[in-house]
Amino acid sequence: EKNLSKKNKCIVIGGGIGGYTAAIRAARLGGQITLVEQAEIGGTCLNWGCIPFKLLLQSASVASTVNKAKEFGIKTGPPEVDYAALISRKNQVVAELRKGVQSLVKAKRIRLVVGSAELFDGNRVEVTSKKNATASVEEIQSDRVIIATGSKSSSIPIPGLDKVKAQNSDDFLNSRTMPSSTIIIGGGVIGVELAQILNGLGGSVTILELQNQVIPGFDKEIADILESELKQQGVTIIKGVLISGAAMSKNKLKKIVTFKIDGKEQTISADEIVVAVGREPVMSGVSPQKLGLDLNNVPMKGIKVNCHMETNLSNVYAVGDVTGEIMLAHVASAQAEVAAYNALRDEAARPKVMDYKSIPSCVYTSPEVAFVGLTEEQTMKKVDVEVGRFPFSASGKARLLGEIGGMVKIIADKKYGEVLGVHIIGSRATDMIAEAVLGMNMEITIDELANTVHPHPTLSEGVMEAALSLSGGAIHIP
Repeated sequence: EKNLSKKNKCIVIGGGIGGYTAAIRAARLGGQITLVEQAEIGGTCLNWGCIPFKLLLQSASVASTVNKAKEFGIKTGPPEVDYAALISRKNQVVAELRKGVQSLVKAKRIRLVVGSAELFDGNRVEVTSKKNATASVEEIQSDRVIIATGSKSSSIPIPGLDKVKAQNSDDFLNSRTMPSSTIIIGGGVIGVELAQILNGLGGSVTILELQNQVIPGFDKEIADILESELKQQGVTIIKGVLISGAAMSKNKLKKIVTFKIDGKEQTISADEIVVAVGREPVMSGVSPQKLGLDLNNVPMKGIKVNCHMETNLSNVYAVGDVTGEIMLAHVASAQAEVAAYNALRDEAARPKVMDYKSIPSCVYTSPEVAFVGLTEEQTMKKVDVEVGRFPFSASGKARLLGEIGGMVKIIADKKYGEVLGVHIIGSRATDMIAEAVLGMNMEITIDELANTVHPHPTLSEGVMEAALSLSGGAIHIP
């Protein structure tokens, strides 16, 4: 790739997946790039979020497989969890991946500065670095700035949570011991994944969720199946709760949460409380009021950007969780590609546009959950739709894997047959959803999807069969 602009100096603030992707892309375009990170390169996703959580989920899955070995004709004893070794493995893998990102940055001759950045305008950033308790300040001049400061765990104003020292997801991942019983406040993606980690490793888990379904925002039929599966595995789920406070038990051995459900006050106790109510943008080094930087109000107060990832400040772009848009790692990467191109493009070149039409969302529980497009609840308010379903209980591959829970659900426009949403709950759903993402990007119809030959035996046949149920009838269901 070649340099697109004469003005090619670019500072990226934040070394998470949005930041380092923007830096690498801008460097490939010929830019002179400075990447500023105050903690660990790789950001939340690599160090405290996606990767560590999936590593622990994989360990829980291995334990579950050992427990079910007898079903597959394999004799073994019950698994013994070495939590300290599990955490050590997590830290080792994260360190290896972080080293890999560092090597990519170095290979592209990106200058990596470890320190806290303060943005003054689209051409000037000050970086404060500390070494051996001595602070130094460097002023860096630039043609463009890309803000990628990420997000942090959200908190909630529940009386007593601070006194009982409730954890957030970051605290949990840094702990070297596993509690025998845990109350998780929040049944969203983070909450259900955390619940399955703890439950799969032998802990007792209760989820308290404010709304009337787990993983709010997902298709309710799919969410209800996940809830049923989690309950069968031993997770207690209480929905529609209004939490009023937290306190220590009289003997100081347990943490107690008080809540109301249907107007009746109840209490529950456990060794630990983890708050998992989502994440919020970090404005570290960026003072919106001082800079006059516009913010979003919906879905949360992040930096407002247009479809080119430009802020209202000249020469300043923003990507990732700090925008408060769709707070997912793959969205941050896609936004970074757009921002880097537009920051370095020649003014005569057409800018790239960020398209949110086909963004997949995933939950890495067992069974996995993934979807792209509209939920059935959303489509019912907009267009006349038809819904196709294929249960994995009718899949040969799911049977031989012993993973028959779940299904593929496809929502299509009844008039034109265009696929509007694909929802999968089952083994490897997060891998299979990519087919639906590609199809929806190409405005695929039900007939086209149904007539696409899929390999046998695979779980992906479920996507074809769900489409066939709306196009002449599925083969393997009556």
